[in-house]
Amino acid sequence: MPHIPVLLSSTLELLDPKSGEIVVDVTLGLGGHAEKFLEKIGAKGKLIGVDADEENLSATRDQRPAISEKIEFIHANFGDIKDLDLPRCDILFADLGLSSPHIDDPERGFSFRGDSLLDCRFDKTKGISAATLLNNSSENDLIRIFKEYAEVEKVYALAREISEAKKIETTSDLREIVEKVYKWKANKVLPQIFQAIRIEVNDEMGALDQLLEHGPHLLKPGGRMGIISYHSLEDRKVKQRFKNLTTSQKDAITGAPICPPSYELLTKKAVQANLQEIENNPRARSARLRVIKKI
Repeated sequence: MPHIPVLLSSTLELLDPKSGEIVVDVTLGLGGHAEKFLEKIGAKGKLIGVDADEENLSATRDQRPAISEKIEFIHANFGDIKDLDLPRCDILFADLGLSSPHIDDPERGFSFRGDSLLDCRFDKTKGISAATLLNNSSENDLIRIFKEYAEVEKVYALAREISEAKKIETTSDLREIVEKVYKWKANKVLPQIFQAIRIEVNDEMGALDQLLEHGPHLLKPGGRMGIISYHSLEDRKVKQRFKNLTTSQKDAITGAPICPPSYELLTKKAVQANLQEIENNPRARSARLRVIKKI
């Protein structure tokens, strides 16, 4: 599928990039959102693009030469945001979804539909592959991973079959185990199982915690932070953190407000794609956008 940025109109409307502003896109991907940010901030603005996947950065440079010369590229995971020496900014944006090459390129090992080495790393220069994770994890560790991140039934049986397998190397090896455990339900649970493994391999929840903890402090007064999430685990974290940031502190005894919030919630409910966008881009179906503004 061609790369289509998700919730683009809503993102631009709520984050409202203006001429001369500084934008930090911590999930640059193939530059779909970044291209529109650059149009709005103009020549006087500045855009910093961060991505854990060096192949995404290279693809953006090659496929979008008109905008690549206007972007400061940083190869890093946004989980390291506090160590990246980023400037205070007007907009901080993250799209937590997989970029198109992750899904469409079977060699990356993210999808159960192909047959390739089971990798699932955003940054192939760091960490361990999904195959190594599965082959070296205890049965209890596997149970934890699937309970926390897949939310499917039969996790004990799945963990046992993986532990008893002699060696898992490819996406097909894992798919065969899932089919053995779940039978005719396999196609329904395969996405969640691959998702769970990908989350663990890339420590996605830990990275999101760091982004939510340190990201808001990078905003200038009036600055906006927007996050697009795709599953309930992510969205729950974003919703709770944004709620805490935008709620007055109260006296423990009287309940009276004692300290006004430093941030304003711009999305009372998560913004979702309309039917037309979902029809044009099925990957937008599960997207949720939440935005805060620094007062």
